[in-house]
Amino acid sequence: MINYSGLSRPKSVAAPTDPIEIFKKTPNLGDAPNDLWKGQAEALSSWHASRKIEDNLIILNTGAGKSIVGVLVAQSLVNEEIGPVVYVCGTIDLVRQTVRECERIGIKQSTRTGGAFDNDLFETGKAFCITTYAALFSSLTPFRGEKAPAAILFDDAHVAERMIRDAFTINVQKRFHPDLFQELVAILRPEFDNVGKLAHLNFVLDDIGLRSVTMAPPASTYRNAHVIREAFKRHEYRKKPDLMFGVIQLFEHLQFCSVFISSDQIEITPPFIPTGNYDFLQKGVRRVYLSATLDYDTDFVRGFGASKANRIEPNNDAGNGERLILLANDFEKSENEKLVAAELSAKRKVLISTPSYARAKKWEPMVAPPSTQDFSERLNVFRNAKNGMFSLVSRVDGIDLPQDTCRIMLIDGAPAGSSSMERFLFDVLQMNNLFSMKLASRITQLFGRINRGRSDYGAFLVYGRDINVWLKNERNIALLPDLLRKQVMLGQNLQKDIPKATQNQVVQLVNDVIDRKPDWLDYYRDTIDGLSLSKEVADKVRERETALAVGAKAESDFMSALWNGDIAGARKAIIEVLNTVAVVDPKLAGWYSVWLGMTYEIEGDDENASVHYTRARSRLTQRLNLPFRAVFESGAFKAQAQNDFHHKLLSVCNQGPQALADFVAKLRAEIDQLARQDLSSNQHEESLRRVGERLGFNASRPDNDVNAGPDVVWSDEKTKTLIGFELKTKKEAGSEYSKADVGQCHNHIEWLRANFEGFTFDGLLVVGPEAPCSNQSNPTADMWLATVPQLRNCIGRLCARVDDVRGGTTIACWTALNEMGQLAEWQLPGIQAQVRTKRLFDLKS
Repeated sequence: MINYSGLSRPKSVAAPTDPIEIFKKTPNLGDAPNDLWKGQAEALSSWHASRKIEDNLIILNTGAGKSIVGVLVAQSLVNEEIGPVVYVCGTIDLVRQTVRECERIGIKQSTRTGGAFDNDLFETGKAFCITTYAALFSSLTPFRGEKAPAAILFDDAHVAERMIRDAFTINVQKRFHPDLFQELVAILRPEFDNVGKLAHLNFVLDDIGLRSVTMAPPASTYRNAHVIREAFKRHEYRKKPDLMFGVIQLFEHLQFCSVFISSDQIEITPPFIPTGNYDFLQKGVRRVYLSATLDYDTDFVRGFGASKANRIEPNNDAGNGERLILLANDFEKSENEKLVAAELSAKRKVLISTPSYARAKKWEPMVAPPSTQDFSERLNVFRNAKNGMFSLVSRVDGIDLPQDTCRIMLIDGAPAGSSSMERFLFDVLQMNNLFSMKLASRITQLFGRINRGRSDYGAFLVYGRDINVWLKNERNIALLPDLLRKQVMLGQNLQKDIPKATQNQVVQLVNDVIDRKPDWLDYYRDTIDGLSLSKEVADKVRERETALAVGAKAESDFMSALWNGDIAGARKAIIEVLNTVAVVDPKLAGWYSVWLGMTYEIEGDDENASVHYTRARSRLTQRLNLPFRAVFESGAFKAQAQNDFHHKLLSVCNQGPQALADFVAKLRAEIDQLARQDLSSNQHEESLRRVGERLGFNASRPDNDVNAGPDVVWSDEKTKTLIGFELKTKKEAGSEYSKADVGQCHNHIEWLRANFEGFTFDGLLVVGPEAPCSNQSNPTADMWLATVPQLRNCIGRLCARVDDVRGGTTIACWTALNEMGQLAEWQLPGIQAQVRTKRLFDLKS
């Protein structure tokens, strides 16, 4: 045996730092690639030219070889000898997968996934270390001191926000910690009682199969931080791995966290991620983010707090496989997904993807999910099989089945997050714009499980009403990568020509794709490049996501400042972007108002806290558990609010004459915005929504928030009344209200009836110029025109009434506003009667 380690070597050979040169010098191993792909080489060359920049974002399609690019960049940084280099993966499985990529090209590495490094190469500066997000972001991270990273590569950066959030979460599951669960409930119960929501808490805890979740009043942890800490100590959290890391991370900052409660778990986590407190995310550290297609930065910024990264996005088609995507909502109603799966899996392999184990049960006994212990073994059996099914539950990444390992995927339900916070934000508060970006990322990953390269092809059958409805909305699919978006549109176009496809037709379509039938190939090639979104939709989504990325950076700054006790600095970060975000996503702005209110409440400033809590209720929902003042007193005066407008007037009066002057000035400024043609339709909608909010009503923008319904709705929960507005303020002179415009109104009225059960309303107000209505249209008697001058006159009269009384004595002001708040003319039906001018059918010639 020859001892190669004892042989002499040249003494002054410098290791190359050019990653392409590193690849050329790797050993000729059997499994190593012969050459880099064009996109990989371009990405490496561009990064090498920009390597001194602290934040580089490398974007490559799923299946385009990001791992090899990352490994070569990591080795280049090691060769540069800048200090410790860390490569971060989402899971231990992905760490192992990255290790295999290193071994393919002969690059040495260390790993850290448990209690120790697997060798000393990283610690001696001879190699980079591959680890997980959980290990890096842990409060007990080994990467500190002399091991603190000088450079980091973040793999799958486009979905890292969820993994970083996990590092800031304590999850107390009732089945594992029943006594601790009950003790925390007992601590928080008085908080719900103080805001009149104890019955609501009991309903959630009793659980009647609805998987309900609620949030404790925002300042609950501030008032109870000490007793919560003591509870964790009593239950010896350090001996329980599922609690230890989260508790240590949050221990000193519990007072600024939110708490979400369901019947089976309590989740404690900050409302936003305080990434600004990590040294490795600050100046002086080089960061390389490896990402799949990332058209919009919102969640990337939310996860890393980095708003300015140098984008490296090679122009290549690696990873751009062919897909047929069929939506089951348009199949024949008698079509049965189990029979389709059974027929296809008799000769081929079918991957069944479900968002939960409860959903997966419907597929038993045809196929059952593997256990954690035998997952890898059963997946390998499936990879090597000729036919059959495999059940994939609640996983959108880390599983690759390219080429003939699987070409058919049946998706049964939208990929959902499992955290209580996510369920509350999306199921209870219905913050759909925030959810859409996350769902787009998950769907993109899901479609990449069996479609990994340019030469790959496959068929996808999509079941579940939630994901079918989501994929049919243009504003949602605008968030998908360009090719995937076109493939979704291609499938929908095909299904229009084959309406209500039967089981036999569905199976034939799938077989045509897999068998490479020339007719299918011609159809795909001739159709795919001609599909695109409307410019209006694309512009609206771009405007929204640009503003939301600004908001995401402010969220990080807010929470990082709060983490350090800088309450004023935290508030400043959010207040500076609040109006910008509200224009495109009022619900997210409402979520910001919740936490602005909390910062005032913990300082004892109940008046300002009430202002923001009221704004949060208006923008979100009455189901928020927030402090609420119903009775107002001043000297001999005492009154209880009878409706939303009444409550608003009493609340403003309680703040003094200047607050009344500000109330009037802001109302006038908002309503005047509607007359400005230099503003966008988005800005007009938000101005009208804010008018309703300033009047004290729940004010929302359904079309913007949930992609359905009218542009603006004002509603009063106490009186169960509402006004719906459809804005046509940008309609040009000489145009008419078209058949399509009137059709929209029909849909909006039905939407209001379905979504505001128990509310009364006198039709829909179309806000726009007085113009003719098309003779081809069919407006009904409950469709009214409201011109902008009429709206301005109405609000002007209201402001004048308030102006008249605010200069009088205190008791006179209280008395007058108390009476005004109960007048019928200033309730929603009264306002609608003042602003409507003509019925639309009276505008027909």
